[in-house]
Amino acid sequence: MAGDKTLLTIAETAELLNCSSGFVRKRIALSEANQPGGWPKNVYVNLQPNGAKSLFRVNKIALEEFLKTPVEVKASTELEIESEEEDFEIDPATEFNTVSQASILQTAV
Repeated sequence: MAGDKTLLTIAETAELLNCSSGFVRKRIALSEANQPGGWPKNVYVNLQPNGAKSLFRVNKIALEEFLKTPVEVKASTELEIESEEEDFEIDPATEFNTVSQASILQTAV
């Protein structure tokens, strides 16, 4: 792996972090799905956004900057993102959010 390379493959990122490539893929997948535990979007880039298959590369400098930030800052950033999302409340007496809840209530009656 070249020392001056800024965009790393998933395998190179895993080697840099001393983890599995599955771990790197999971962080990217969590970010793409807007789930907690992912990396900021500036850490990676999809080189084929309109392709049949994604081709992700990790920005080495952005990843190193992200990993240097204190854990408290990361946690507060995740909390701010979660608080900005709208909360949807479902009244269990009138609405069913899954088919299984509806079938459970119908069999109970």
